[in-house]
Amino acid sequence: MIIVSEKDIPEFELNREGMCGVKVKYLLHAGFGAKLQVRIFTVEVGGHTAMEKHAHSHQVFVLEGEGIIKSKNVEKRIKAGDFIYIGSWEYHQIINVGNRPLKFLCTKETNQIPEELRKFTSSNSLS
Repeated sequence: MIIVSEKDIPEFELNREGMCGVKVKYLLHAGFGAKLQVRIFTVEVGGHTAMEKHAHSHQVFVLEGEGIIKSKNVEKRIKAGDFIYIGSWEYHQIINVGNRPLKFLCTKETNQIPEELRKFTSSNSLS
């Protein structure tokens, strides 16, 4: 059994193409032996994730704030308490349209340790 506190998890700014004002905390990942990656994203006011699609699906639960989730042809308003399923190869982008940060829990199935954590671990090792 592993127990982690969200407040003890490092937060990483995602400076990836198409993203603006996005940070992430990796709560659960392959480094713990998990096959499910659980993350908390924070999208700053006016920020957005990239418009993307990929093989894995996402399950998203909005914790705080409000925004819009876009696909190629659809835009839907989202708010705290909403649950969203994004299927494999479905285009998606999340945009903060509120006046405070938009926070959401997001899961995906993967056996990979996130790139940010690999870099963080190697730069903070004692060896």
